[in-house]
Amino acid sequence: MVSSETKTNSNMPTQYFIPEYLRNDFGKINAALRGFLTETRLAKMQNIAQKRSRQVLTVFENTHHAHNISAIIRTIDAFGFLDLFFLYSNSEMRFRAADTVDRGASQWLMPKRLTSIEDCAKILKDSNYKIALVSLPDFSRTSEHYNYHIPSFTSQKFCTDEFKNFIGNQKIALIFGSELHGVSPEWKNYADMYLSVEMYGFTESLNVSVCAGILLQSLRESLLQSQKNFHLNIKEQELILEHWIAKTCPNALNYISSRMPELLPWFEFVRSGQFFQPLSK
Repeated sequence: MVSSETKTNSNMPTQYFIPEYLRNDFGKINAALRGFLTETRLAKMQNIAQKRSRQVLTVFENTHHAHNISAIIRTIDAFGFLDLFFLYSNSEMRFRAADTVDRGASQWLMPKRLTSIEDCAKILKDSNYKIALVSLPDFSRTSEHYNYHIPSFTSQKFCTDEFKNFIGNQKIALIFGSELHGVSPEWKNYADMYLSVEMYGFTESLNVSVCAGILLQSLRESLLQSQKNFHLNIKEQELILEHWIAKTCPNALNYISSRMPELLPWFEFVRSGQFFQPLSK
């Protein structure tokens, strides 16, 4: 397996990899299958790929309600981000989405399942993410393991110079804890900051998917103001477009298997999305 590292438009390293023996096949699935898509659908996929960003990654720890997971997936897709981790400390917990809420949004994202906070934090740090623990504004669920030495920002401050200077050109990983207990105490060993949504009513907390939506929308607006080029680079856009085509084109597997069997290894690789995840060094 060969690692490749390119520069994004914001001059930040992005890790992806294509095995050496498959590199000559890059682009061939697009060429083989694009004729099965309407011009309108293909144009929409190309347009959305140009707007995708990896500057914000979301991590959901022990989130298990199918409705919440599905709403989260739609929210991430809606605001143009790509990567999300589901962190389950209990190996018996499984990712479940409600189809009536998901409505196919999951096929446009790059989810990854992890079981260790330490491993997750290492991947994020190695991939140049600042780790942000999402908390209630009063930190009531994290008060016993609160780290007073790192800054705290509400969503209202994402467009301030203070926040922009702190982030710089680094990417952000939002860590959402479980619906009941919040983030685990172990996260304080890796955290760079706290983020929260300011509230003004009697309600003491927001649904995790609602909170995620507010933070992601606010961060997108901040990126639009502070980083002109925070989207995928051209190479990444081509990779994700080929992934989407391989994943969503009807009968693609049967067609490639019967008509172009020599492309089957590349088809399976690009469809799986293995090329496009933050990786530990």
